[in-house]
Amino acid sequence: MIRGVGIDLAVIDRFRNAEPGLLDRILAPADRDYIAKFADPSPHIAGFWAAKEALVKALSRTDIAFNRVAILHEPNGRPYFDYHPDEGRLHLSISHEKEHAVAVVIWEA
Repeated sequence: MIRGVGIDLAVIDRFRNAEPGLLDRILAPADRDYIAKFADPSPHIAGFWAAKEALVKALSRTDIAFNRVAILHEPNGRPYFDYHPDEGRLHLSISHEKEHAVAVVIWEA
């Protein structure tokens, strides 16, 4: 049974010259390790932001500290949260193209 769905769209340019304070608030250490691999990390930062915003919406919670929720990747590249709700399972999809990044989270019981 689906308990919640969240979606968020982010503008990539917003994260191109982001102040370090913003990145400290939204990126977990594992997120920083991942984005360091890319010449232009902005699309990935925007995708992580969208994913965490979508998580808040899917769970209907506003007390989630973004920098404590890491987004990890399976060997095939599929993203997943290093975060587990009290019950159920989370599904995550992130995509970015040109100016935007989008993420969808499904919370399944």
